[in-house]
Amino acid sequence: MKSYACLLLSVPVLLITACSRKPVQPRFETVAVDTLVGSDSAGFNVVYRFATIANARKSPALSAIEQANIDYFFELEEFYGTPHEAAAEAIRLVADELLPEAPNSILLHGELSVEAEGFVVDTLVSYIITRAGYTGGAHGMYGTECHTYSLADGYELTAGDLFSPARLQKIEESIRRKLYENYGVADDAGLSALGFFPEYIGVTENFCVTPDSLTFLYNPYDIGCYALGPVEVSFSREELQEL
Repeated sequence: MKSYACLLLSVPVLLITACSRKPVQPRFETVAVDTLVGSDSAGFNVVYRFATIANARKSPALSAIEQANIDYFFELEEFYGTPHEAAAEAIRLVADELLPEAPNSILLHGELSVEAEGFVVDTLVSYIITRAGYTGGAHGMYGTECHTYSLADGYELTAGDLFSPARLQKIEESIRRKLYENYGVADDAGLSALGFFPEYIGVTENFCVTPDSLTFLYNPYDIGCYALGPVEVSFSREELQEL
């Protein structure tokens, strides 16, 4: 990943992350959990690939990031424990929610897969969670969520932390223009005809920082119908500098 400090040189948040001692770098490892909830004929395969910070205890910032990632990944609230303990609790909740109580109830065979990866971009930590699964209905569901943290203090950053209100407004306008260009339309009416919901298009907190760009990610139904699939709008380093 490229230095994001250069990418957002004027962003005040970088002043917050500055410190006299170099922050501890996270060491990511994979915690794998595979289990069957229910039975072979009526149950759910659950697959977790959690990117844990193996050296989280080395600093308060890494501990805070690890705790937040556990809650996000396993969809728990203020859970305190190891990733394996969190997985066990999440699987219990899946069973309670998806398995019917009546023994003769019909249950389709389903699956749930959640994976994550984490990496460092200069003073930031990016954590990406990808979900996919089928629990009944017309089709399966999938999505990607991104979280960005300050490596120095462990706080999760929002778009408002990275950009001023004026810049956010320009970015929102640019997102719409990029969608026009990417999908070959001239206006919101053209987007609507393709299945977009123009009234919901704007800066999302679901963004990912990479060495070369900042990407805003929209999952199915966020700004358009399911058939559109995931929508990504990226800004290069140069484009962000112009903004």
